[in-house]
Amino acid sequence: MWVAKNQNWNFSHTDLSKYFIEKIKQRVDHQEVISKKHRTTNGYTLVYEIREVSRQSIKRTKSINRLISLLKEAKSPVISSSIVNDYILNKYFPDIVEFYKKIQIDKLKDDSSRLFSLYNHAIIQCKQIENSYFLNIYEELKLIDLSSSKFNRVSDKMDILIDSLIPHILNIGYSTTSVSNISFKYISKNRGGLKTHLRIANFFNGNKQDYVFLLISKKESFEIETIKKYLDENSIVYKSTSSQELINRFYSDRKIEEYEDALEIHCNTLDPHNYIRNLYEMCLKFYVISKDRMDLSPLNDFFDRIYWRLKGEYKFQISNFILDPINVSKRKSSLLETLNKISTCYGLNLPENSNLPYIPQISDSLYYYNLALGSKSIENSLSLLWTSLETLLPYRMKENDISSIQHFVAKSLSTGSIGRELTAFAMRYVEANWNNNNLDSLGIYTNVFNINSIGLKDYFDFLAKRYDQTNDPYNVLKANSNLLCKKFVQLNNKFNSEASVKFWLDKVEASSESISYQLDRIYLHRNQIVHSGKFISEYSNLWSHLEWYVGKLLSFCVINYLLLEDKSKFSKEDIFYDLEANSENIINILKLNSDKKISEMDTHFKTIFKHSWQFF
Repeated sequence: MWVAKNQNWNFSHTDLSKYFIEKIKQRVDHQEVISKKHRTTNGYTLVYEIREVSRQSIKRTKSINRLISLLKEAKSPVISSSIVNDYILNKYFPDIVEFYKKIQIDKLKDDSSRLFSLYNHAIIQCKQIENSYFLNIYEELKLIDLSSSKFNRVSDKMDILIDSLIPHILNIGYSTTSVSNISFKYISKNRGGLKTHLRIANFFNGNKQDYVFLLISKKESFEIETIKKYLDENSIVYKSTSSQELINRFYSDRKIEEYEDALEIHCNTLDPHNYIRNLYEMCLKFYVISKDRMDLSPLNDFFDRIYWRLKGEYKFQISNFILDPINVSKRKSSLLETLNKISTCYGLNLPENSNLPYIPQISDSLYYYNLALGSKSIENSLSLLWTSLETLLPYRMKENDISSIQHFVAKSLSTGSIGRELTAFAMRYVEANWNNNNLDSLGIYTNVFNINSIGLKDYFDFLAKRYDQTNDPYNVLKANSNLLCKKFVQLNNKFNSEASVKFWLDKVEASSESISYQLDRIYLHRNQIVHSGKFISEYSNLWSHLEWYVGKLLSFCVINYLLLEDKSKFSKEDIFYDLEANSENIINILKLNSDKKISEMDTHFKTIFKHSWQFF
């Protein structure tokens, strides 16, 4: 989890400019709690998705079920990323919002004319928002005064605009790596903190720029020849560059060896990191096509050998592909991460990097999961992850596969949304104190942080407490992290005065819906891979969510297996029946106590925060 060090901020920054950068970075941070990362969709992307899926439904009637699900998502009042809740669409395109509010979803199956009408309306709506949506966000950002003393109110508006901005710019072709890098650069830049939000946003205005890429590979390698052929076919300028020309041209100590070639590529493109991703995918496909059972090991270090610079800049820099699952060596395993973090909390004391036990009932799922993490093809990886999830399904509660999986995953993980919010705050608190060492005076000591009901109780009590001017931690928190301070204000208000337990109940409902719609979206793209070989360009968020779902559910199985004295009694069905029963108990507790304040829920704390393996 990224938290800036205080000494790194340029003096020109204000509390609000710092907050803007912190919030942007949080949304694309691969170490952040999953519920705090950017969403796959917003109102803008949903309109485009409806256009595409309605077109598919006209050609293939089976796609109508996915379209119906998509329209329900678009109309959902509980999901903040729906069309009806989209701030920009409501303010600038109310006709689009009204159209989806009034649409009669149940009649689409029986009346093909309604389907054609929807498709045509979606085409028109896409043309309406295509060039305007970003400009509307930018106009709204211009209205924000970063010198304002009204921190909480202005930061609320920032949250709304950032959640509109990020899905939009990823949808049009920018990468999470660029979003992270650009925002990070503005921490130390002396360019006037009062314009930070506009300068960062304007970088993602959709205009292409001239870049130079440098691929270092073995001389006369298949890789070099493949890329040259691709570049020739697309009339892209390139040249071979000698090692002498490249002396001192890197931001690192990289040297070109005698056995290596350096291929310099000149290209006008939107995002350098996406272009590198596309080069990798193209190279992989040519490798596989060229020869049966081709050894793909030369691609293992591809992302360590390709550099880029803006045309006009002197030195090359390397891309940090930690945020993109295309880079196999940087893919994280939520399963192993969970076991490592939770080991001490559950008394497992697992040695780091120890082998997983052989558990016959989940062996197939583990097999496909690990195959997925190692697959160089992102399409194959996502498909294998889905197979892993299908083979893990313990019982069927619905008529078809996708509905059963939606029920299984949503029931297993949605009640964890309460714990994820508290854990996200606690982890940011720990990281802020680690980086700036200024929070010990508040009474929570962060040397050891156990992600369990005992370790989280200190943070719950801290957030549920009523403060006055003599003990208010507001200024201390803000001095360490404006994002941490903002979250404290929000949760402190919710936990002791502003909201009732219904706040938690609504959060669980929204999480359940969100998981179900995300799974339906993943299922559609998985089927496109299987049946037609098609795949979307912005897969990172879908892949990351699916990997997290599978990794978390597998970790639950492994934890329960390790805790059993008699391993022969392990039952996948029984542990998931227990988990679903626990979820139902939590929902019942929340409903029965929905009028109480959250600060009054001490007696139910252990039940609600029992399954902490799903909190991060």
